[in-house]
Amino acid sequence: MNSKKIIIIVTIAVLAVALVTTAAFVFLFIPTSTTTSPQSTPSTIGTGLTINDAATIAQSYVTQLGNSNLSVSEVDEYSQCFYAQVIEKNTGAGAFELTINKTTGTVSAEQGAMMEWNTKYGIDSKGMMGYLTTGTGGGMMGSGGMMTWLRGTPTLTMATSMEQAGTIAKQYLNANYTGTSVGQVTTFYGYYNMQVIKDGKIYGMMTVDGHTGQVLYCSWLGTFIQRMLIG
Repeated sequence: MNSKKIIIIVTIAVLAVALVTTAAFVFLFIPTSTTTSPQSTPSTIGTGLTINDAATIAQSYVTQLGNSNLSVSEVDEYSQCFYAQVIEKNTGAGAFELTINKTTGTVSAEQGAMMEWNTKYGIDSKGMMGYLTTGTGGGMMGSGGMMTWLRGTPTLTMATSMEQAGTIAKQYLNANYTGTSVGQVTTFYGYYNMQVIKDGKIYGMMTVDGHTGQVLYCSWLGTFIQRMLIG
């Protein structure tokens, strides 16, 4: 074997060793997995308001309306929100119903009967509660920017009596919520608000239209937790 062949063989051997070494080095620095460690995410959930906080918020809201005849009669805590009932001092009748966000404290008119059937109180252009206008014509907004929907004349004497509404409610509960019964009833302008009782305790809430007898079960409130009577 001449010297040229020896040099070629040695050169090839050196290159082979160099390539193997380089490959091994690169392999050591290639990640074997793309999985990253879990990162902690800051919680965006607030500590939540108490029922006392909700009562304060509801009373402050009613005070801002400037109507001394209105008073918060109760505040209930449900799993989805707080519920506040506002009554008229001179009649004892229900005026309107509010819900309060459990984290932010935002006050809103309760959906359902309050928004659809109340013939005396509604929401103005600024989102505050106030008197509805009445009449037989016109658009969505009454005088002073009050939403009207032309729901009818405000009255507590309705085509469906409280007794009849109670019977309708019982039939509905028997068909849909076995083991429940009708509890305290509050008359509002245009409808009746009723507690739903189960095993001697408050279970939920429902309403009955005072003119048509239509039933709305307030499932959007969630599960009942506790009640606070005011005044």
